[in-house]
Amino acid sequence: MPYCANCGNSENLASTLFPPSSDTAGAPPYGLLANFDAEGCITTMECQGASLDDAQMAFEEPEKYFDMCPVCGSKNIRWQ
Repeated sequence: MPYCANCGNSENLASTLFPPSSDTAGAPPYGLLANFDAEGCITTMECQGASLDDAQMAFEEPEKYFDMCPVCGSKNIRWQ
């Protein structure tokens, strides 16, 4: 199960490899967000700048793409 080593969040992770859809103030610094279940499987994804093809690639290799905790901003993500 993936989790943030900084704050312990294991419910959702973000990908900074895809730019956000907006450069405005207050926009998240990521373009893709994934929600995980208790076993660490992706349940839903939110494209916030990523294309559907980008989301499919990230779904197939989440360890490669999800690199940031959207709760605390840490990039210290652990995959177990």
